[in-house]
Amino acid sequence: MLRERHRPRGDRGSTELAIATPLMLLLVLLVVQVALWLHGDHVAASIAQRAAATARTAEGSKADAQARAEALADDLGGSLLNERSITVERGTTTARVEVTAEVPSLIQGLSWPVRRELSVPVERFVPPVNQPDQAGRPETAPEERTDQGGSP
Repeated sequence: MLRERHRPRGDRGSTELAIATPLMLLLVLLVVQVALWLHGDHVAASIAQRAAATARTAEGSKADAQARAEALADDLGGSLLNERSITVERGTTTARVEVTAEVPSLIQGLSWPVRRELSVPVERFVPPVNQPDQAGRPETAPEERTDQGGSP
């Protein structure tokens, strides 16, 4: 009579563990990668906002905004934002900042780019228009006023 081979009862669980463990590690690695990408996106947004705030002021310039953006990228981005490119444009009515970079990949073969673009109006001095007086009539310039009281 042939003897039946008996498998140990714990053998089935170790096979499942050998399959599930790499999948769980890959899932944890993916969660960490997404967190890094989101952080890199927030850093890029902060750089764009602060550079745009510098470029939009009446006394601001493109060079000032570019220098501020590069300094912020070094301080905030550090080694998080690789291959970064910061473009600042300032016209007479709008200022535009674009930040593009790559976040380091924990999973080989995947690319994690971040890109933020922000356009804001430029502050400019606008001279006041003739304001109405308290009676609702437009105020006239001093040389146009007539003396309504009679002569002294």
